[in-house]
Amino acid sequence: MNPLPLLTCLLLAPAAPQQDPGEVLAQFQLEGRDAYVTRTDVALEMAFHLRRRDEGRQAVEVLVDSTLTRRAAKAKGLMPTQAEVKAFWNDLAGKLRAAGKKPEEFAAVRNSTEQQLFEVFAVQIAQERLVRAELALGKNEHVSGDMLKLWLSEERRRAKIEVDPDKLPAGVACRVDDQPVALDELGRLLLQTCDETEQQRFVQQVAYLQTIEAMAREQGLQLTTDDLDRAIQTRRSEAARDPRLSGVGFEQLIKSQGFTLQSLRELRVFRAQVLLPLLAARLHPDAELQQQLLEHRDEVLERVGPRRQIGMIFVRALQTPNALVPNDFPAAMAQLQAARARLAKDPFDLVARITSEEPLSKQRGGDAGWHNRRDGDLPELVLQAAFALAKGEVSEPLGGEDGCYLIKVLDVEPDLDDAALLARLRERAADDLKRQILDNLHLEPRSAGGAPAGSSPSGRGGR
Repeated sequence: MNPLPLLTCLLLAPAAPQQDPGEVLAQFQLEGRDAYVTRTDVALEMAFHLRRRDEGRQAVEVLVDSTLTRRAAKAKGLMPTQAEVKAFWNDLAGKLRAAGKKPEEFAAVRNSTEQQLFEVFAVQIAQERLVRAELALGKNEHVSGDMLKLWLSEERRRAKIEVDPDKLPAGVACRVDDQPVALDELGRLLLQTCDETEQQRFVQQVAYLQTIEAMAREQGLQLTTDDLDRAIQTRRSEAARDPRLSGVGFEQLIKSQGFTLQSLRELRVFRAQVLLPLLAARLHPDAELQQQLLEHRDEVLERVGPRRQIGMIFVRALQTPNALVPNDFPAAMAQLQAARARLAKDPFDLVARITSEEPLSKQRGGDAGWHNRRDGDLPELVLQAAFALAKGEVSEPLGGEDGCYLIKVLDVEPDLDDAALLARLRERAADDLKRQILDNLHLEPRSAGGAPAGSSPSGRGGR
């Protein structure tokens, strides 16, 4: 592998503006009190979640390269001083500005403390010095990527390197000879180079996990081996029934996602998925759900009863059309009326792919999925029409707020007995609990200062 270009690409990959690189990334509400998501929290979650995936494996290789470089440079007295690294950064920042680029807009700058940036640059400087010393080059003589690759391959050949998570102790990302590299170092590297969307996804994930774990402790819930075994068996059965996964074993499926059975058991996200229905059952026991079914059967049927697979063709419309939306409502209704007439000779999925302007269902030939009568995912007029039609029937064009719809009932579930309705009430209780937890986080990004953005970093450093 070629270390320097990779480090440089990691550093200089442009991204959307990031949050402050201070230790606290976000604040949220936990059990009625302020709680915090820290850089360490997110780094560890990212490391554990991503270490077996491509981006994680690549980052581990960078850690190995950095460890080999630091070790060799320290042994030969070639590690740069803080002042030398600072001068290197000043020079690089100046060149970027001269090229019309702002250093503070690069992902790794926005996501890093000054000390973290200096450590990256120190490795880069040390690598070049080591190659020059090895090849007896002059002080300012150019070091090519091929030279670096050759030097590093020799260092790797002489070292005993272990990167397989299954062969490493917990909390260790890799090992170079007898030197372990902590998992949080991997996470911090991943955090340095992620974009804003990825960072915020993991920030929310950490806050959600902390909340559900706290709720479980409050309820005296603790996962058992049997709980995890049952959850894995349920997922194994679901995978076996999925026609899209025909011939793919469950172990093979999770391996393609970067996990083994053991790592899946240890994954906080998976454990939270197992905890959620148990916690929902503790908060809403079967007796309460059975009482709902007894007293409010019609409402329960609308919420969790037999679903309908809804086909949908959508055409956008405005009262005053423009270049982006050329149809007014009469024109959209006429377009759907023509589409409805075509259904006499052409299948619904073909007409939907040609006519519909709703991108997700359009790709599936108008299939908008399975829905209950009371379902917030589709407009009320769509659900009302779908549940008034028989299987295979097509509605007249319907005018909505931002366009017009043509609805077809693709399939209808058979009636459910009370045991099936109760099972769905349990699922709905778990879904509602998750939604409630996320809604009540009140997650607020924290920002107080920034990473080095000028050509003269202050030397603040630290985490």
